[in-house]
Amino acid sequence: MRGLVVICALGLIGCNTPSMHFSGIDPVRVRVLESTFDLRRRDAQVQIIRVSREYAPRLSQQLGRRAEIAVERQYGCPVSRIRGDASMMVAYLKCGKPDDLARIGNGP
Repeated sequence: MRGLVVICALGLIGCNTPSMHFSGIDPVRVRVLESTFDLRRRDAQVQIIRVSREYAPRLSQQLGRRAEIAVERQYGCPVSRIRGDASMMVAYLKCGKPDDLARIGNGP
């Protein structure tokens, strides 16, 4: 029983943990409509972790655009593309370039 509690606790600890590339960076929490994101920026990349509970969100529909809006509001640069899934994404900034909609895709 004790082992089960430890396993469950370790599983919850990893829910909002940044990847190695973004470790050591304090998150900035941004809310766009029903979605809440933790953002961590390193150079021209921003890791986006969705921390809000939503039923069956799809990255290719509204969630990807909400993530794009959150990053652009926080950092003031347009996003060139967003990669990832509904839980964790990486946005690539294009500071100094004209603004247009980001390309959103699944996977690496």
